[in-house]
Amino acid sequence: MITFERPTPDLGTECDIVSKRSIAFVIDLVGLAVVLGIATNIAFLTWEPLGFLVLALDVVLAFAYFIYFEAKYGQTIGKMLMDIVVVSEDDGSISYKEATVRTLLRPFDTLGLVAIYVTDRKQRIGDLAADTVVVKTKEKPDPL
Repeated sequence: MITFERPTPDLGTECDIVSKRSIAFVIDLVGLAVVLGIATNIAFLTWEPLGFLVLALDVVLAFAYFIYFEAKYGQTIGKMLMDIVVVSEDDGSISYKEATVRTLLRPFDTLGLVAIYVTDRKQRIGDLAADTVVVKTKEKPDPL
């Protein structure tokens, strides 16, 4: 059984992770494309009018994926694989509201790329609006 837990953030490392953020996002998009693509193709093959409804549902599910994983664990699967975590500028863990704000602004990430390079803490527009920052996770000590 796979279990997820919120990692301990390594605060102050946000400037080191721009490439990790990009790779994590690509991992998430590929995973979503595979899962949602299969469901959409099955819907289109089963009954074509249902396929268009599933396309709309795909968008909702993709947004829900980012909101749920970032609010619950501070990380999407891509971020987990890249050892980075989303944290609040105030207290560490982010709320569903902050995760929703970040996610709703995701379509504007082209502008966000510019923001990442001009802000001191390498924040995209969604981070600035939600008062969040992405940092590395603290390395876990070897259990030996």
